Amino acid sequence: MTTPTKTFFDDLAQRGHVPWLEAERGRLRLELVDEDCVQLWTVAFDNGDVRVDRDDSDADAVVRVDRAWFDRAITGEEKLMPAVLRGEISVDGSYGLVVQLSRLLPGPPGQSGPTKARDDRRSE
Repeated sequence: MTTPTKTFFDDLAQRGHVPWLEAERGRLRLELVDEDCVQLWTVAFDNGDVRVDRDDSDADAVVRVDRAWFDRAITGEEKLMPAVLRGEISVDGSYGLVVQLSRLLPGPPGQSGPTKARDDRRSE
């Protein structure tokens, strides 16, 4: 079964280069908790190049969050940064990387106009 989270990370891995992330470098690990199971996703930012892995290697920031909550964030039903500020999500390390991740998440359902997570690749 494909979850919104898996679809999001698969799509992010396909993007490869995100121009507005060209000044960002670092590794962000997400620990998605589902009862006794923890799923790991690591997003590496390297001057606009984005890589997605499923490992527990060193990271500049670690976000620990309930998997079901993150699925809702992926669908635009929740917002990452307000939840961080309310203390609902655990963050250890660089908050700058967490901000960049939040910019990659879609907006609320039914949003009109440009979205933050749009694909910047141009058709030729």
